[in-house]
Amino acid sequence: MFCKVYKKSNRVLFLMFFAVSLLPYEIKAIDCSKGFEEYATLTGHKQGVVKAVFSPDSKYLSLSNKDFHVNIWDVSTGESHVMINGFNEWPGQVAYSPDSKLLLTTDYQKIKIWEVPSGKSYKIIEGVEAPFAVSPDGKYLAGKFKPFGGAYQLKLYSFPSGELKNNIDSVHKKMIKYVKWNADGSLFASSSDDGTLKLWDGKTGNSVKVLSTGKKVGLFKFSPDGKYVAAIVGEDPGSFFKPAEVIIWEVKTGNSIKKIEVFDKGLEALSFSPDGKYLVTGERGPKASLWNIPSGDLVKTFEGHKYWVSHASFSPDGKYLLTGTADEFILWDVATGGKIKSSIATKQGLTSVVFSPDGKVIATTSTDNTVKLWKPLGK
Repeated sequence: MFCKVYKKSNRVLFLMFFAVSLLPYEIKAIDCSKGFEEYATLTGHKQGVVKAVFSPDSKYLSLSNKDFHVNIWDVSTGESHVMINGFNEWPGQVAYSPDSKLLLTTDYQKIKIWEVPSGKSYKIIEGVEAPFAVSPDGKYLAGKFKPFGGAYQLKLYSFPSGELKNNIDSVHKKMIKYVKWNADGSLFASSSDDGTLKLWDGKTGNSVKVLSTGKKVGLFKFSPDGKYVAAIVGEDPGSFFKPAEVIIWEVKTGNSIKKIEVFDKGLEALSFSPDGKYLVTGERGPKASLWNIPSGDLVKTFEGHKYWVSHASFSPDGKYLLTGTADEFILWDVATGGKIKSSIATKQGLTSVVFSPDGKVIATTSTDNTVKLWKPLGK
């Protein structure tokens, strides 16, 4: 049975507010200068929890996990609204629609869509699977499909109707690793073990550019302004301590403008700052690095972990950096590079650590099958 365990009493959070003009909506800055405290633990999972996923409005939380079910949790209380069952395989990817009204889950060559927070079945789209992504305006869905014995495909659908707009066959020769949209929805991209990052028109699904590297292309991110795309290249997911590099391309021209080649043991994390001025990398070593965009020059490093940095991301206002390793996460001041606070999140493997979109909560997941929610201490 699922339950919540409160660790601390509720307290009033004093918030500082300011607008971040580069984001599409107002982000209210949270004072994290004294770190975070745990306020709820969500338990009851029988198999490994892979990743926590917040709804865009920060009200709900769901998990990509190896149990054959999905929960919709209330972030403010830690209570489960509903448990969704009936999957044929474990839902490897979970995502919310941009308006937070729908939840998407994978289930053997299909995507199941559910109403939020009721968990009522809304629609099933056949012939598409992970990785998938919904456009920022919520009008399109792009995802991978590989029929048995067939070539890798990408499919573009109208969303949430599920009407097929384009079936892009033989799109990649090897495994498709990630599918992501740029911020304005004009493009989506797919990365692959075949050594390419391909850009596609967001409305038609037609090919726009092919960025070839000659090495496996893994995790990639568009800059918030859409001018650049950065990718981890050369990584072998089946091997540890393999050299990797980051390549930064200019989207408009498809030109490679910078190659960062200092990761002898490999890379785990990659993220742009909300203003697009910086790129952070988390490597298979005890540090994260901050790079200038577009020059690719090293700005500063964040050192203090005992194990390699597998998670690195910015707070929505860009003031803080969140890094995670096998057992702990650290909150850093981006401007000074100073450590604000470190917290032990688990005695076993930490599988994800992420800010909620409003920056008010941090969620951590681990291989001990628990999910912890943390709030800022404030002043």
